[in-house]
Amino acid sequence: MTYKEMIEIKLLNKTALRSYIDSETFQNAPVIAISKHRAASQISNPEATEDDILLLIAFENDNMVGYLGVLPDKIFTQKNEKIHCGWMSCLWVDPAHRGKKIAQKLIEACFNSWNGNILLTEYTDSAGALYRKTQLFDSPLKKEGRRWYVRADMQTILSPKNAVFKKSEPFLQVIDAGINIILDFLSIFTRTKREGCQYNFVSSIDDEVYSFILSNRRNEIFGRNQIDLNWILQNPWIIENNKIDSDANKYHFTAVAKKFDCRGVEIRNADNVLIAFFIFTNRNGHFRLPYLYHNGDLERIRLVCRDLISTLKIKTCTIYQPELLEYFNQKPMVGTLNKKLIRSYLISKTLTTQNLKSDFFIQDGDGDCAFT
Repeated sequence: MTYKEMIEIKLLNKTALRSYIDSETFQNAPVIAISKHRAASQISNPEATEDDILLLIAFENDNMVGYLGVLPDKIFTQKNEKIHCGWMSCLWVDPAHRGKKIAQKLIEACFNSWNGNILLTEYTDSAGALYRKTQLFDSPLKKEGRRWYVRADMQTILSPKNAVFKKSEPFLQVIDAGINIILDFLSIFTRTKREGCQYNFVSSIDDEVYSFILSNRRNEIFGRNQIDLNWILQNPWIIENNKIDSDANKYHFTAVAKKFDCRGVEIRNADNVLIAFFIFTNRNGHFRLPYLYHNGDLERIRLVCRDLISTLKIKTCTIYQPELLEYFNQKPMVGTLNKKLIRSYLISKTLTTQNLKSDFFIQDGDGDCAFT
């Protein structure tokens, strides 16, 4: 399947994607359009059909000059009917070929192959300007979040900002280590007991947990089911590895991290009754809560999050769950520096005219956010 102008756009479904990652072209290419484990995750997506386009690759004279990924999903209408849709993800254009409208051609081909049922989030300001220019999307939806800086991490925060800081990485590491030794010592005197609750990690969601999720789910427009959530838990787009492998060096988006963990957490009261379930990710010390379901006992969720942050030596923590943010205004999770964040979501005009749910809720992990 191809979409042709001066630039040739190849459209890859499940079968074509398998062939691509198994090909000699993929093995020998200086730049690849997807990592092998991300491709495997995409292929195993329970929402993906055999004919869905998962990856679009732009070629000029048989040279890859750009690519765009699509994550298949479903979205619900007011009548609780499902609409098949896709999240645009990982748009890249070779800097040497910019100015040829390759990004616009990829987006146009994507919209055509998905009948306009497209969404996206977590995009840069420059990408946002491009998407608005297409006039294919409605005004962005905004979701408020907050980031806490729990431990010293100047090496990670400052190094990308300036060459001077990059050269000073060893010195910054020493400063970070010294500050964190002090913080660990002080935390001994500020720990809060988790009275009346216990928690345990799970790698999959069983029927009991899913029954709890169904009983405590809000008006979610994407409405993850048990199969979806287990797929998310077991098929991340980042794998844990102390070294960057050859494929990761050829891919322009993050494929490996020194630390990456995606786990489910059950919280139970003293009577062993389930009171909350969430999925968290820990990427090199950055803690997030992609999915959260609870019966209203926010204090025990706060205490468990505090315990995880301390135990896992979390450096930064980002939360987009509105009920937690409101509760943390009254009873802070951690008493550290923090800042407000805004995440934008773009929904195509084609989708917004299809009587979607109103007053809906978007979980932090919806889209491709849970995978990275």
